[in-house]
Amino acid sequence: MEGSLWGALAALALFGAFQGCGMAVARFALPGESGGAKLLLGSVAGTVMLQWFPVVFAFFLGFTLPAHLCALALALACGALCWRFSRRGPGLGQALLAFRRRKALWAAVALWGFACFLVWKSLLFQDGCVYSSQATYGDTCMHLSFITSLARQGEFPPEYSILPGTRLAYPFLGDSVSASLYLVGAPLNLAYALPMWFAMGQVIFGFLLFAARLLGSWNKGLLAWTLFFFNGGLGFVYFLGGGWENFSRIFTEFYQTPTNLTEENIRWVNVVVDMMLPQRALLFGWGVLFPLLYLLYRAAFQGQKRYFWWGGVLAGLLPMIHTHSFLALALVCGAWMVYTLCRDLGWVRPAARLGKALVVLGLLAMASLKTVLHATSREDSPKLLWVAGAGLCLCAGAAMVLVCLRCRQGKGRQLLSTWGALFLITCGLALPQLLFWTFGQAGGFVRGHFAWVTGEDSYLWFYLKNLGLTGVLALLGLLAAKPGEFGKYAPALPIWFLGEFVEFQPNDYDNNKLFYVAFAFLCCAGAQALWQGLSRLKAAGPRRCLAGASLGLCCCAAVLTMGREAVARYVLFDPGAIALSAYLEEELPADALVLTDSRHNNEVASLAGRDILCGSPSYLYYHGLDYTRQQEAARQMYEAPEASRNLFDAWGVDYVLVSDFERGSYQVDEVGLAALFPKVYDDGSRVLYQVRTEKERV
Repeated sequence: MEGSLWGALAALALFGAFQGCGMAVARFALPGESGGAKLLLGSVAGTVMLQWFPVVFAFFLGFTLPAHLCALALALACGALCWRFSRRGPGLGQALLAFRRRKALWAAVALWGFACFLVWKSLLFQDGCVYSSQATYGDTCMHLSFITSLARQGEFPPEYSILPGTRLAYPFLGDSVSASLYLVGAPLNLAYALPMWFAMGQVIFGFLLFAARLLGSWNKGLLAWTLFFFNGGLGFVYFLGGGWENFSRIFTEFYQTPTNLTEENIRWVNVVVDMMLPQRALLFGWGVLFPLLYLLYRAAFQGQKRYFWWGGVLAGLLPMIHTHSFLALALVCGAWMVYTLCRDLGWVRPAARLGKALVVLGLLAMASLKTVLHATSREDSPKLLWVAGAGLCLCAGAAMVLVCLRCRQGKGRQLLSTWGALFLITCGLALPQLLFWTFGQAGGFVRGHFAWVTGEDSYLWFYLKNLGLTGVLALLGLLAAKPGEFGKYAPALPIWFLGEFVEFQPNDYDNNKLFYVAFAFLCCAGAQALWQGLSRLKAAGPRRCLAGASLGLCCCAAVLTMGREAVARYVLFDPGAIALSAYLEEELPADALVLTDSRHNNEVASLAGRDILCGSPSYLYYHGLDYTRQQEAARQMYEAPEASRNLFDAWGVDYVLVSDFERGSYQVDEVGLAALFPKVYDDGSRVLYQVRTEKERV
C-alpha cells in the first residue's frame, strides 16, 4: 500500500513515457490541429495506450512486469515511428499561448484544479486511517479491489476478487491503468489518483474543445461547458426556509444535497461530484468520448475525412473502458450520419422540421405514456424492448434509404471511405471485447423499463425540477435552432429515447450514464438559446444581470453540492484494518482466499488485493451476478465450522477472518474456529485463522 520512493518514481516514469508516446502519435495523426488540441488528444492517446498495450501481452504473460516492459517497448516504438514521420506543426508553446487568447481555458483550469483536489481527498491516507469523501464512500472500495487484485495476483483475464471464479466483465481498464502503476511500486493513493487527475483534465478540456467547435464560438462553448459541469436543477429550493438547520444539513448529513435528494426525487446528480469522481469507468470513458466527439465533428462537418479512421480506432477501444459511452457514441454517429446524408441530399430543412416535431410530440407522448403505465404498474415490461427496437429499426431503415440514394448519386465510395471506415474499424476492434467480456454478463439483464427513475412524479415535472432552467433552455434551443444547427444537437434524441425504454443494468439509476451524454448536446442547444436571448438586450447592464441570474439559477444547486463534497470526510479503513492489510500483503500468498463478511469496505479485497469468498451485494447484485451460494456458505462456515468442514474444502478457503464486522453479521462460533484452525494473527479485535497450509494448498 505504501509503496516506495523508487516505486513512485518508476510509476511516474512509466506514466510519463506513455503520455509522451501519445503526444507523438497525436503529432503524426493530427498535423493540422492546434497545439492545445494535440496536447489534449495526445494525453488521451497515451492513457489509452497504457490501458490497452499491457492487455495485449497480459493474455500470454499475465498482468506482470514482463508484460508491461513489452507494452512499454511497443509504445516507445510507436512513438518513435510517429515522431520520425510526422510534420512539424503547432506544439506545446502554441498550446500555452492559447491561454492568452482563450480566457475560457482559465475557467477549465480552475475546475480541473478543484476536481484534482476532490480526487486527492477521495482516497486520503492520514492519521493512520484511510478517508474518503461522501460521493466516493460507496464506490471506491470496489475499484480498489480491482486495482489491488490485478496488480498483486497478476491473473489475466482478471476475475472478481470479491467473487472468485467469475470473470471480471465490468469495464476494468480505468482501474487497470492504476493497477499498472501500483504494480511497479507506486503507493496505492498515487496509483489511484494520478490517472484520475489526467482523466479529469481530459474530460473538462475535451468537452470545452468539443462544445466550442460545435457552437462555433469559445464564449458559447464556455456557456455550454458551465451548464454541463455545474448542472443542477431546482433541488436547492428544498433547503430554503425552515431555519438554518434545514440549509446546513447540506454540509453535515450524508447525501442531503440539492442534486441528490432522493426523498424529494431529486436524482439529476452533479456531473463532477457524483459522476466523474466516484465512477472511474465513466470518467475514463468520457476522457475518450468528448475528445473523440471533437474528432468526429471535424470529420463529419469540417471535411477532415481522415479523422474517421483515427476516430474508429479510439471508438473501437472504448467498450472495456466504458461500455455506456461506447453505446452512446454509436447513437451519436448514427444521428450525425443521417444528418450529413440529409445535408448532402438537400433535405436539411424538412429533416429539421421533422426532428422538431418529434421533440414536441415525443414529450407529449412520454408524459401521457408515463401516466398510463404508472397507473397500471406496467413501467417494467418486455414489450418496451419491442418499442425501443422498433424505433431504432425505423431510424436504421431511414439511414439505409439515405445511403442507397447517395450511392445512386455515385457517392458510394466516398461513404465507404468515411462512415464505412469508421464502422468497420470500430467493429473490428470492439466486437472481440463485446463477445469475450460484455455480452456474457450484460446480455442477461437488459430489460424494458420506462421513464428512468421518475417514480411518483409526472414525467414533465420530474425533469423540470431535476434539470431546472437548463432543461427549459435546452428545449428552447432545440426548437429555435436553425436547420443546420438542429442536426448537430440531434444525437440527444435517440440517446434519450433509448434510455427511457431500455435498461442495461439491474439498477434503474445507472441509465444516467446514457442520459448525460444526451445532456451534453442539450447543454450546447441551451447555451445557444441563452446566448441568443442575451444578445437581444442591447444595454450591457440588463444583459449582464440577466446572464448572472440565469447562470445562478442553473448552477446554484451544483455549487452547494461541490461545497459539500469539498468538506466531506468519512473513515473507510481504521488503523487496525490497515495493519491487518499490511500483514496480509507480507505473509499471505497472492492467490489466497480469505473468508470474511460481505461488507463493502473490506480491507482484505480493497487494500491487500486478496480474494474473499463473497463481496458486498451492493456491488455484485448490480453487476448481475449470482452470489447466493457463496453468501449462504459463508454463513454456515462462520456459525457451524465443525459441521461445515466440507465447505471450507469445497470453496477453497485458506484463511478465516473474525472481526467486529463478522461478529455483527453472523453468530460466529469462535470457539469452534479456534478448535479447528490455528491463529496466525490477533490484534485483540481481528483474528485470522489459517485453514490450509502452503503444502495443503498445493
